[in-house]
Amino acid sequence: MIIHQYTSIDSLALILKNKTIRFKRLDKMDDIEEAALSNVGIHLGGFMFVSCWTFNEIESIPLWKMYTPATKGVRISLDKNMFKKHIVTKEDSEKYHIQTNGESFSSIIPVAKMFTSQYTILNTFWNEDFFYKKIEYTDDLNQIYNSLIQNNSNGVSLNFDNVGRFKHKHWEFQDECRFRLIILPNDNINIGDKRYATYIHSCVKEERFPIIDSFFIDLKDDAFDNLRITLSPYATEADKLIVNALCKEYAPNAHIINSSLKGKVRI
Repeated sequence: MIIHQYTSIDSLALILKNKTIRFKRLDKMDDIEEAALSNVGIHLGGFMFVSCWTFNEIESIPLWKMYTPATKGVRISLDKNMFKKHIVTKEDSEKYHIQTNGESFSSIIPVAKMFTSQYTILNTFWNEDFFYKKIEYTDDLNQIYNSLIQNNSNGVSLNFDNVGRFKHKHWEFQDECRFRLIILPNDNINIGDKRYATYIHSCVKEERFPIIDSFFIDLKDDAFDNLRITLSPYATEADKLIVNALCKEYAPNAHIINSSLKGKVRI
């Protein structure tokens, strides 16, 4: 499945050079309602990091307008399965107290980058159904907010699955899909520690957000072989030269095309 992201030529340059995709904190995104996502006064958006895309193949005038500079914009199109996989060995699992069946497995984030002195990334992204979601649009966000944190006989229950998954119907034009990560601050507690669940709850309750605002995941070695770059409807010859030069250096197999809206719209 091919998905698309509208961005600037500057961002394209960094994606191509570093071969990474950026994830940003949900509470820093442009949807103010989503940024304020909370229940019983506790905000969960600061722990969710997302990379936002659209699955709509048809070019979107609003997305060109909202997410790209006037002429300096592009739409990048990549396969949904774009991320590089790293082998997690039995030794890695033992070192980081990850419960497995004793065999090696793959992870799009190396375990050494999951557990650092600055942050801890929960392994929810190993579940594809959690990691990648098409946004669901609703006119009743309160119902979603109320489901995030609930008190029960076993204590407080956190429903991170609904964080970064719903938006108001005002945003339905985006046809958005997302990749999601949960990132917490590091308190030198590993995933196998019996206090781990308590640690997560305390971070959320006290709103101890991670000190990072962005996280980058590596792309596959061949991710750019089928890369398609659509130029802005207002792209200049200079813009074309820059994009062509970037692709020549970092993605020689990329396909660069003009916008289907070129000469048809004033944005």
